Amino acid sequence: MVNLRKKIPPLSALIAFEACARHLSFTRAADELGVTQVAISRQIKALEDHVGVKLFDRLHRAIRLNAQGQEFRDVLVPGLTRIADCVDGLQKGGGGNRLTVGTTTGFSAYWLMPRIAKFSSLHPEVELRFAVADQCVDLKASGIDLSIRYGNGAWPGLDSQFFCASHVRPLCAPSYWGDRPVTDDPRDLLGETLIDFDYVVDSSWANWFAHMGVDLEKDPATITTNAYTSMVQAVQNGQGIALLSAPLIQDLINSDALMEPSSLPPQELPGGYYLVQPRGAGECVARETFIEWIKAEMND
Repeated sequence: MVNLRKKIPPLSALIAFEACARHLSFTRAADELGVTQVAISRQIKALEDHVGVKLFDRLHRAIRLNAQGQEFRDVLVPGLTRIADCVDGLQKGGGGNRLTVGTTTGFSAYWLMPRIAKFSSLHPEVELRFAVADQCVDLKASGIDLSIRYGNGAWPGLDSQFFCASHVRPLCAPSYWGDRPVTDDPRDLLGETLIDFDYVVDSSWANWFAHMGVDLEKDPATITTNAYTSMVQAVQNGQGIALLSAPLIQDLINSDALMEPSSLPPQELPGGYYLVQPRGAGECVARETFIEWIKAEMND
């Protein structure tokens, strides 16, 4: 086995380098680590002597990573992060069985949470934490091991695998539609209270009417919200009609809480749901267990 003590620089120098590479400032790195700027400079000098190359370009009152420094940072930071995460997990008693899953509010509320007890029953050894947000966040910086995202599957720095397609259809509460017959003409919905979700552009009412071949002079939506759960709640309360997506709200359809006021076919969206994780993430048994379960649950 390689003598790591001879090959790897002192940990204090590596931590000093990580702080300097992040701040691009010896002064701010020193402040963060609670040492003097002189001490930081000595640590970086010792590190550069150890590896045999300069890692920073020294400018007037500034520093920047050179090509060798960027290469070293890209290898070092994930390694230190994994060590820190492992130590944190061991200290909290979770070890390698803690899993943080990111998801949107809609997917969490209407599909994942109603099923998650099944996973916990099958895998009580896995400690789950959920990070729920509709905005795309930095998975690595947020400590998210796996995220369920809507989009085209192409996100920088992430590995993604297709999970399921998404399609929308007009849905409302039975109390809103009453005893009116179901329509097969999309123009019949123009006089209704239409609720729009303005976060995902390709599921807007304007897009849906265009897909159905209806020319519009203005935006047909009466109410707009950026919160998916608020839109679904309004529809359930009989406030109007919204374009809701399967598989998210399939349970509400199956339970007759929602109905289709038209017989028109669903519109398949160009995007879909993907399971994503930081590129180069190491092996994680809990993550692979969750992926296997959620795929089986979607196909059930």
